[in-house]
Amino acid sequence: MSVQPLATQEASQRLVRSLTLAHAVLYGLGVTIGAGIYVLVGLAAERSGMQAPLAFMGAALVMAFSAASFAELGTRMPVSASEAAYVQAAFRLDWLSLGVGLLVVATAIVSAATISVGSAGYVAVFLPIPAPWIISGVVLAMGVVAYLATVQSITFAAIMTLVEVGGLVLIIIAGLTHGTDVVTRLPEIWPSSADSTAWIGIAGTALIAVFAFIGFEHLVNVAEEIKEPSRTLPRALFLTLGLTALIYALVVWINSPTICGCL
Repeated sequence: MSVQPLATQEASQRLVRSLTLAHAVLYGLGVTIGAGIYVLVGLAAERSGMQAPLAFMGAALVMAFSAASFAELGTRMPVSASEAAYVQAAFRLDWLSLGVGLLVVATAIVSAATISVGSAGYVAVFLPIPAPWIISGVVLAMGVVAYLATVQSITFAAIMTLVEVGGLVLIIIAGLTHGTDVVTRLPEIWPSSADSTAWIGIAGTALIAVFAFIGFEHLVNVAEEIKEPSRTLPRALFLTLGLTALIYALVVWINSPTICGCL
Protein backbone atom coordinates (compact mmCIF):
# COMPACT_ATOMS: atom_id res chain seq x y z
CA MET A 1 0.00 0.00 0.00
CA SER A 2 1.60 3.27 -1.16
CA VAL A 3 1.49 6.44 0.87
CA GLN A 4 1.15 9.81 -0.86
CA PRO A 5 3.94 12.32 -0.22
CA LEU A 6 3.02 15.09 2.22
CA ALA A 7 3.19 17.77 -0.51
CA THR A 8 0.78 15.74 -2.65
CA GLN A 9 -1.61 15.30 0.27
CA GLU A 10 -1.59 19.03 1.02
CA ALA A 11 -2.17 19.87 -2.63
CA SER A 12 -5.13 17.48 -2.80
CA GLN A 13 -6.70 19.13 0.23
CA ARG A 14 -6.63 22.65 -1.20
CA LEU A 15 -9.83 24.31 -2.34
CA VAL A 16 -10.49 25.03 -6.00
CA ARG A 17 -9.52 28.57 -7.02
CA SER A 18 -12.59 29.54 -9.04
CA LEU A 19 -13.43 33.08 -7.90
CA THR A 20 -12.54 36.05 -10.08
CA LEU A 21 -12.07 39.70 -9.10
CA ALA A 22 -15.71 40.41 -9.99
CA HIS A 23 -16.89 37.57 -7.74
CA ALA A 24 -14.73 38.83 -4.89
CA VAL A 25 -15.84 42.46 -5.18
CA LEU A 26 -19.54 41.59 -5.38
CA TYR A 27 -19.13 39.27 -2.39
CA GLY A 28 -17.31 42.02 -0.49
CA LEU A 29 -20.03 44.56 -1.27
CA GLY A 30 -22.69 42.07 -0.21
CA VAL A 31 -21.17 41.48 3.23
CA THR A 32 -20.34 45.18 3.76
CA ILE A 33 -23.35 47.15 2.55
CA GLY A 34 -26.25 46.59 4.91
CA ALA A 35 -29.13 48.15 6.77
CA GLY A 36 -26.66 50.32 8.70
CA ILE A 37 -26.63 52.93 5.95
CA TYR A 38 -30.39 53.47 6.31
CA VAL A 39 -29.97 53.99 10.05
CA LEU A 40 -26.88 56.18 9.82
CA VAL A 41 -28.17 58.60 7.17
CA GLY A 42 -30.37 60.45 9.63
CA LEU A 43 -27.77 60.42 12.39
CA ALA A 44 -25.00 61.62 10.06
CA ALA A 45 -27.16 64.42 8.66
CA GLU A 46 -28.14 65.53 12.15
CA ARG A 47 -24.54 65.72 13.34
CA SER A 48 -22.78 67.03 10.22
CA GLY A 49 -25.46 68.35 7.87
CA MET A 50 -24.17 68.96 4.35
CA GLN A 51 -20.70 67.80 5.40
CA ALA A 52 -21.92 64.27 6.26
CA PRO A 53 -20.46 62.73 3.04
CA LEU A 54 -17.00 63.83 4.18
CA ALA A 55 -17.48 61.84 7.37
CA PHE A 56 -18.09 58.65 5.40
CA MET A 57 -15.06 59.28 3.20
CA GLY A 58 -13.01 59.87 6.34
CA ALA A 59 -14.28 56.63 7.85
CA ALA A 60 -13.30 54.80 4.66
CA LEU A 61 -9.80 56.31 4.91
CA VAL A 62 -9.47 55.01 8.47
CA MET A 63 -10.69 51.55 7.43
CA ALA A 64 -8.15 51.54 4.59
CA PHE A 65 -5.45 50.75 7.16
CA SER A 66 -7.38 47.64 8.20
CA ALA A 67 -7.84 46.75 4.54
CA ALA A 68 -4.08 47.01 4.01
CA SER A 69 -3.46 44.73 7.00
CA PHE A 70 -5.92 42.11 5.76
CA ALA A 71 -4.48 42.39 2.25
CA GLU A 72 -0.98 41.69 3.58
CA LEU A 73 -2.08 38.78 5.78
CA GLY A 74 -4.43 37.37 3.17
CA THR A 75 -1.78 37.30 0.47
CA ARG A 76 0.83 35.77 2.76
CA MET A 77 -1.63 33.12 4.01
CA PRO A 78 -4.44 32.73 1.46
CA VAL A 79 -6.35 30.12 3.45
CA SER A 80 -10.01 29.83 4.40
CA ALA A 81 -9.22 29.76 8.13
CA SER A 82 -8.15 33.44 7.90
CA GLU A 83 -8.14 34.93 11.43
CA ALA A 84 -7.46 31.61 13.15
CA ALA A 85 -4.59 30.91 10.75
CA TYR A 86 -3.09 34.36 11.37
CA VAL A 87 -3.18 33.86 15.14
CA GLN A 88 -1.65 30.39 14.81
CA ALA A 89 1.18 31.70 12.62
CA ALA A 90 1.86 34.60 15.01
CA PHE A 91 1.71 32.88 18.41
CA ARG A 92 1.97 29.12 17.68
CA LEU A 93 -0.68 28.43 20.30
CA ASP A 94 -3.29 25.87 19.28
CA TRP A 95 -5.72 26.84 22.03
CA LEU A 96 -5.59 30.51 21.06
CA SER A 97 -6.18 29.90 17.35
CA LEU A 98 -8.99 27.47 18.26
CA GLY A 99 -10.57 30.13 20.47
CA VAL A 100 -10.38 32.72 17.70
CA GLY A 101 -11.91 30.25 15.25
CA LEU A 102 -14.77 29.49 17.63
CA LEU A 103 -15.38 33.21 18.14
CA VAL A 104 -15.62 33.67 14.37
CA VAL A 105 -18.13 30.82 14.21
CA ALA A 106 -20.12 32.27 17.10
CA THR A 107 -20.19 35.68 15.42
CA ALA A 108 -21.44 34.10 12.20
CA ILE A 109 -24.19 32.24 14.05
CA VAL A 110 -25.38 35.37 15.85
CA SER A 111 -25.30 37.39 12.61
CA ALA A 112 -27.18 34.70 10.70
CA ALA A 113 -29.79 34.44 13.44
CA THR A 114 -30.27 38.21 13.52
CA ILE A 115 -30.64 38.44 9.75
CA SER A 116 -33.03 35.48 9.65
CA VAL A 117 -35.26 37.00 12.31
CA GLY A 118 -35.13 40.41 10.66
CA SER A 119 -36.03 38.96 7.27
CA ALA A 120 -39.27 37.59 8.70
CA GLY A 121 -40.70 41.11 8.88
CA TYR A 122 -39.92 41.80 5.22
CA VAL A 123 -41.23 38.46 3.92
CA ALA A 124 -44.40 38.77 6.04
CA VAL A 125 -45.34 41.88 4.05
CA PHE A 126 -45.83 39.69 0.98
CA LEU A 127 -46.64 36.30 2.55
CA PRO A 128 -48.98 36.07 5.58
CA ILE A 129 -46.99 33.27 7.19
CA PRO A 130 -46.11 32.96 10.91
CA ALA A 131 -42.64 34.29 11.69
CA PRO A 132 -41.21 30.94 12.96
CA TRP A 133 -42.01 29.31 9.61
CA ILE A 134 -40.44 32.17 7.66
CA ILE A 135 -37.29 32.08 9.79
CA SER A 136 -37.00 28.30 9.37
CA GLY A 137 -37.49 28.64 5.63
CA VAL A 138 -34.82 31.33 5.35
CA VAL A 139 -32.32 29.25 7.33
CA LEU A 140 -32.98 26.16 5.20
CA ALA A 141 -32.81 28.15 1.95
CA MET A 142 -29.50 29.72 2.91
CA GLY A 143 -28.24 26.30 3.94
CA VAL A 144 -29.01 25.02 0.45
CA VAL A 145 -27.17 27.98 -1.09
CA ALA A 146 -24.16 27.36 1.17
CA TYR A 147 -24.18 23.69 0.14
CA LEU A 148 -23.60 24.65 -3.50
CA ALA A 149 -20.13 25.03 -4.95
CA THR A 150 -18.48 28.25 -3.84
CA VAL A 151 -18.62 29.86 -7.28
CA GLN A 152 -22.36 29.12 -7.45
CA SER A 153 -23.16 30.38 -3.96
CA ILE A 154 -21.03 33.48 -4.51
CA THR A 155 -22.82 34.09 -7.82
CA PHE A 156 -26.16 33.90 -6.01
CA ALA A 157 -24.86 36.33 -3.38
CA ALA A 158 -23.63 38.59 -6.17
CA ILE A 159 -27.12 38.74 -7.69
CA MET A 160 -28.57 39.67 -4.30
CA THR A 161 -25.86 42.31 -3.95
CA LEU A 162 -26.79 43.86 -7.29
CA VAL A 163 -30.42 44.02 -6.13
CA GLU A 164 -29.38 45.65 -2.85
CA VAL A 165 -27.08 48.17 -4.50
CA GLY A 166 -29.73 48.80 -7.15
CA GLY A 167 -32.09 49.99 -4.41
CA LEU A 168 -29.50 52.49 -3.19
CA VAL A 169 -28.86 53.66 -6.76
CA LEU A 170 -32.60 54.29 -7.15
CA ILE A 171 -32.49 56.43 -4.00
CA ILE A 172 -29.60 58.43 -5.46
CA ILE A 173 -31.37 58.89 -8.81
CA ALA A 174 -34.60 59.89 -7.10
CA GLY A 175 -32.74 62.48 -5.06
CA LEU A 176 -31.05 63.94 -8.12
CA THR A 177 -34.32 64.20 -10.04
CA HIS A 178 -36.15 65.69 -7.03
CA GLY A 179 -34.47 69.03 -7.51
CA THR A 180 -31.23 70.81 -8.35
CA ASP A 181 -30.46 72.18 -4.89
CA VAL A 182 -28.27 69.23 -3.90
CA VAL A 183 -26.16 69.82 -7.00
CA THR A 184 -25.87 73.59 -6.74
CA ARG A 185 -25.01 73.34 -3.05
CA LEU A 186 -22.25 70.78 -3.61
CA PRO A 187 -19.48 73.26 -2.64
CA GLU A 188 -20.97 73.40 0.87
CA ILE A 189 -19.75 69.86 1.50
CA TRP A 190 -16.23 71.16 2.15
CA PRO A 191 -16.32 73.55 5.14
CA SER A 192 -13.95 76.40 5.74
CA SER A 193 -10.65 75.42 7.36
CA ALA A 194 -11.43 77.89 10.13
CA ASP A 195 -14.80 76.30 10.91
CA SER A 196 -13.69 74.13 13.82
CA THR A 197 -17.27 73.24 14.75
CA ALA A 198 -17.89 71.67 11.35
CA TRP A 199 -14.64 69.68 11.41
CA ILE A 200 -15.32 68.41 14.93
CA GLY A 201 -18.78 67.32 13.79
CA ILE A 202 -17.29 65.53 10.79
CA ALA A 203 -14.75 63.73 12.97
CA GLY A 204 -17.44 62.62 15.42
CA THR A 205 -19.68 61.39 12.61
CA ALA A 206 -16.75 59.53 11.01
CA LEU A 207 -16.25 57.54 14.21
CA ILE A 208 -19.85 56.36 13.97
CA ALA A 209 -19.71 55.84 10.18
CA VAL A 210 -16.88 53.33 10.65
CA PHE A 211 -19.47 50.76 11.73
CA ALA A 212 -21.12 50.98 8.30
CA PHE A 213 -17.94 49.55 6.72
CA ILE A 214 -17.63 46.48 8.93
CA GLY A 215 -17.81 43.32 6.84
CA PHE A 216 -15.34 43.81 3.98
CA GLU A 217 -12.70 41.90 5.98
CA HIS A 218 -14.67 38.69 5.39
CA LEU A 219 -13.11 38.62 1.93
CA VAL A 220 -10.07 36.90 3.43
CA ASN A 221 -12.29 33.92 4.26
CA VAL A 222 -12.56 33.08 0.54
CA ALA A 223 -8.90 33.85 -0.24
CA GLU A 224 -8.15 30.15 -0.73
CA GLU A 225 -10.73 30.03 -3.52
CA ILE A 226 -9.71 33.25 -5.33
CA LYS A 227 -7.68 33.07 -8.52
CA GLU A 228 -4.24 34.64 -8.08
CA PRO A 229 -4.94 35.80 -4.50
CA SER A 230 -1.69 37.76 -4.29
CA ARG A 231 -3.08 40.15 -6.92
CA THR A 232 -6.84 39.69 -6.72
CA LEU A 233 -7.37 39.86 -2.94
CA PRO A 234 -5.80 43.30 -2.33
CA ARG A 235 -7.63 44.73 -5.34
CA ALA A 236 -10.92 43.25 -4.16
CA LEU A 237 -10.47 44.62 -0.64
CA PHE A 238 -9.73 48.17 -1.75
CA LEU A 239 -12.33 48.15 -4.54
CA THR A 240 -14.94 46.97 -2.05
CA LEU A 241 -13.98 49.68 0.41
CA GLY A 242 -13.86 52.39 -2.25
CA LEU A 243 -17.16 51.49 -3.93
CA THR A 244 -18.89 51.19 -0.55
CA ALA A 245 -17.59 54.62 0.48
CA LEU A 246 -18.76 56.13 -2.82
CA ILE A 247 -22.26 54.64 -2.51
CA TYR A 248 -22.57 55.68 1.13
CA ALA A 249 -21.34 59.21 0.43
CA LEU A 250 -23.78 59.66 -2.46
CA VAL A 251 -26.74 58.35 -0.45
CA VAL A 252 -25.90 60.64 2.47
CA TRP A 253 -25.27 63.61 0.15
CA ILE A 254 -28.64 63.18 -1.57
CA ASN A 255 -30.59 62.81 1.66
CA SER A 256 -28.73 65.16 4.04
CA PRO A 257 -30.32 68.45 2.86
CA THR A 258 -33.85 67.14 3.35
CA ILE A 259 -33.20 65.33 6.64
CA CYS A 260 -31.35 68.18 8.32
CA GLY A 261 -33.77 70.76 6.98
CA CYS A 262 -31.15 72.54 4.88
CA LEU A 263 -33.47 73.02 1.91
